[in-house]
Amino acid sequence: MLFSVDERLFEHFPELKIGCLVCEINNTQYNEDNLEDIIRDLKLNFPFQKPQEHPNIKVWRDAFNKLGISASKYYSSVESLLRRALKGGPFPRINPVVDLYNAVSLKHLVPMGGHAISPLEGDIALCFANGGEFFVPMDSNDAERVDAKEVVYKDSKEVLTRRWVWRQCNKDKVTEQTASVFIPIDVMPGLSDGLCETVMADMEQMLVKNSYGKVLMKDILIKTKTSTLISKN
Repeated sequence: MLFSVDERLFEHFPELKIGCLVCEINNTQYNEDNLEDIIRDLKLNFPFQKPQEHPNIKVWRDAFNKLGISASKYYSSVESLLRRALKGGPFPRINPVVDLYNAVSLKHLVPMGGHAISPLEGDIALCFANGGEFFVPMDSNDAERVDAKEVVYKDSKEVLTRRWVWRQCNKDKVTEQTASVFIPIDVMPGLSDGLCETVMADMEQMLVKNSYGKVLMKDILIKTKTSTLISKN
């Protein structure tokens, strides 16, 4: 199974980095993921008046607007997480591995997704939709048709994530039964050098520390390397 990034995305964002982790996981028992500590620190020390003023959020708003996506209507996944964290009240717990990559995403304010590998069909691509592809939102059975030229993650059968890092589909969500997961880390240009590598290393360290599993493959896709093998299936 190959994962590839459409070369046209690098025309829009030449210094884009897409980190790739493939992990074997045991997603059945909680350990310490530091999620509550990270949220507490954000509430106490967030240095901006509004979430979208933070550079890590602003780069995604700018990217969405550049691609014709309404950034005020469709929040990137990391902006949605940040808004929920800053709002206060109980932060939703999903399962150990999902909560872990949510914690790492909030710590570094970088979008991270999680795709169970076994339901995926064919190769995976981060690309522009042809238009008309199917998408079934998470925890829903109602299929949507995707707009042409929309940036999506997709396999050979359907769209996995709409509007790049906005909303994930239902079929490949990570559950307690998931045994292996593909985790992309999307890092926009304009942020600190080495951020993608730092996020990947942090995720791997926490995965092992908490006995949630191990990393089987890691790579970073850039303008000069647009595909990588993520599974032998």
